[in-house]
Amino acid sequence: MVLAKHIQGVVSRSRNFFNAKSPGHYLINAIVPAETIPVRPLYDFDLDAQLTDWLDHKLASARPAWRAKEGLDDDGIPGICPYFGIGEHSAWIGMEVRQQYDTSLPIPILDSPKDLSKLRLSEESKWFQYMKKGYDYLRSKQDGSFVLAIRGTMSPMDVANAVRGDSLFLDFIENEEFVHRLLDYLVKAISWYFGYLRTWADEIDGGYITYITGGWMGPNYFGHLSNDTAMLCAGSVYQKFGLPYEKELVKGYERILYHVHNEKLHYVPDLATLPNLSLLEITDDPKTTPSIEGLPRILASTGKVNLMLHATSDQVRKYIDRLSERNVFFLTTCTDRKDAEDIVRFVRDRSKPI
Repeated sequence: MVLAKHIQGVVSRSRNFFNAKSPGHYLINAIVPAETIPVRPLYDFDLDAQLTDWLDHKLASARPAWRAKEGLDDDGIPGICPYFGIGEHSAWIGMEVRQQYDTSLPIPILDSPKDLSKLRLSEESKWFQYMKKGYDYLRSKQDGSFVLAIRGTMSPMDVANAVRGDSLFLDFIENEEFVHRLLDYLVKAISWYFGYLRTWADEIDGGYITYITGGWMGPNYFGHLSNDTAMLCAGSVYQKFGLPYEKELVKGYERILYHVHNEKLHYVPDLATLPNLSLLEITDDPKTTPSIEGLPRILASTGKVNLMLHATSDQVRKYIDRLSERNVFFLTTCTDRKDAEDIVRFVRDRSKPI
């Protein structure tokens, strides 16, 4: 009942946030420190035999942080989904995955443009089954303390990089016709897979919780969507092979959640024109100036879209007044529970009513 009441407040504020016609509205997911169980390397688990052991381990690691936030009136909802690193983001299309310490990488399967027929959409593929069975198992463990969130997908351009490897960057120049055929296929494939993600996750008031934000995105939303490949290309490549296919992919969705990195923003002005882009999460790459400390650059690159920014509680206090011309979702790291309570009140006081 405690979680249900909290969810009601989050949904109400989030609905008003996304429907706002003017800037100056803020949401906050406050992260409270907790003594958690360190997550063991993924390669310690044989997922064919130990999938549920991995998921139990992830649940055990997540629960202390959820307990530390109980009763906190912020805009985050405790949620989880099967998560194996970045590999499963694209491996559902029939690839193998190389497991590493804290992530995983897909192993390309298209050695040649002639190999396009190797791609298969099948509910029987190994990583599709890991995700499906993973959601089924996590649902069986629900006890009223968490919900099942949507994992999200890569963009067609990113999945193309996953299945073709770095040869894709030469294909942009030497095999344009092949790249367009591949991207056409991937638009349909990603739509197929995302449809399953929506059925596996919990529907809440017609909408869904996103794993990447912990927030509620409302009905008929797509995300999170990512395109890390565009960071490695000229903006003109994204204009030709990225944005047109992303527009086709999200056509018909009312809200889009998109994930980019702060290291390379040269393609983001074009991305910011994506129809119904409702929240743009800018993650901070290692050894870079935090986005909230480099706001002129961030604001100049992102049009007028709603932003999600990672920040400490002190950074939010320092920079929030510079964000009055945007609607912002703060993913905020706090020093302790009292700091979390204080920063939630601080953000509520400075937000237009939601």
